[in-house]
This record gives sequence, C-alpha cells and structure tokens, in this order.
Amino acid sequence: MRITYLHQYFNTPEMSGGTRSYEMARRLVAMGHEVNMVTSWREEGDERDWYETEEAGIRVHWLPVPYSNHMSYSERMRAFVRFAWQAARKAASIPADVVFATSTPLTIALPGAYAARKQKVPLVFEVRDLWPDVPIALGALRGSASRYIAYQLESFAYRSSKNIVALTPTMRDFISGKRVPLEKISVIPNGADIDYAENALSEAGDDGGSNLGKKQLLYCGGLGPAHGPEYLLDLARELNRQALRVEVLVVGDGKLRRNLEVTGVSV
Repeated sequence: MRITYLHQYFNTPEMSGGTRSYEMARRLVAMGHEVNMVTSWREEGDERDWYETEEAGIRVHWLPVPYSNHMSYSERMRAFVRFAWQAARKAASIPADVVFATSTPLTIALPGAYAARKQKVPLVFEVRDLWPDVPIALGALRGSASRYIAYQLESFAYRSSKNIVALTPTMRDFISGKRVPLEKISVIPNGADIDYAENALSEAGDDGGSNLGKKQLLYCGGLGPAHGPEYLLDLARELNRQALRVEVLVVGDGKLRRNLEVTGVSV
C-alpha cells in the first residue's frame, strides 16, 4: 500500500522532539508498505525549496519552514499556513492509496484533505493535541473570529476523515463529544521501544551504570507555556524544603527555558 504521511514536525531519532511518526512510518515500511513523509525542516539553512532524504526506508520530503517555540503566536500561525499551502500541492502530487495526517497543528488537515480528495483516497486524521481547545485555553486565540475559524477547521478535519486516531481513551471521548461517531475513532497510544532502551543502557556501560544510584529527577520535553515548566521550580523548592537530596535535571528547549536557567535549574 502507498501511504502519504503528513506531519509538519516529523523527527528522526537524531533530532530533538517526539519520534512517534518516525516509529510508525518505519514499521509500516518494514511491513512492506511505501511511505512518503511530507514535513518541514525547521532550522535555518541554505535550502529554500523541497528536498528529499531517505530515513529508515521512509522517503521524506522536507520543506524549509523555520519554526521554534521561541516564536510569537502570529509567527507560528504564518508558519502553519505557509506549510499547509505548499504541502497540499506536494502531497497531492504523490500517488497514494491512503493519506495519513497527524496534528498538531490543526492546519495539517487542509493539505491532508486536499490530497485525499484529489486522489480519491481515504484520509486518516490523527489527533495528538486537542486543538483548538488548548491554544484557546492558553490565550493564543482570543478573538471571536479566530476562534470561530479554528472550530470550523476542527469540524472540517473530522468530517473529511474516514477514520480518526486518538492517543488516549480520554481524547477519544473528548472528540466524540464533538458529535463524531465513536465507531469512527480509533485509539493508538504512545509506546516505548524496549529494545532501544536496553541497547542504550548497554552502550552506556560503566559510565551509565555509575549514575543509577544517584537520586535524580529528569524532565525531558518542551519548555513553552503549554508545558507548565514553572512547576519544576515549585518541585525543586519543595524537595529542598523537605531536605531531600534530589537533583532536578531538565532536557528541553522553549520560550520559558531562560526563566528556569536564571533560577538555577540545570537545563
């Protein structure tokens, strides 16, 4: 089967960020399917147009669209729209038997639906974050017009999809509450690659083992407003108040990283 997979923030294991799409896509390739990943390259570089690489058998189509958590909401919205516009034409040009689009951002539904309709194939839409409810709660979408457009886009994404994938039963129930039939929603939770973890520990050898006895708390993830990293400061203060000798380590980046650094958290 030929699968066109759209994910604006696709990452390989060598990159910073989640690798759910990579892990799913490489396993589809291992099962004998052909996977074309349509994504963006977020770092500044010399590339200005689409280019291709092969990652674990996945043909990856990269469009340079700079993006980071440090950008303002309006800058991020422009990045979403730019990618959606160009990804629609790219995805529609790749022969497929099914189109799989994963959010965020919610605008990924636009190129997904366009490519699926052009090729008369089904669209599967994966919901990884509850947009637009989350950005509205964070204050990113404040105007009534922008909220209306966002909810219309959400409704369009659900209506255009043959099947919807949610990451948790709670997300499934939330989506169902938007008048989406339960039988149209599948749950595919995040997982852990046990073999990868065992290999990483094995490669660490004595250096890795020497740290296992220490009391350390590790946070790996985003450091933006949506992630609430200020709770790490509250946690560190409480551990100190209780005289618990626990080192808090943070691995990540985002708009609020500097706030943690100036208060002494190891980032």
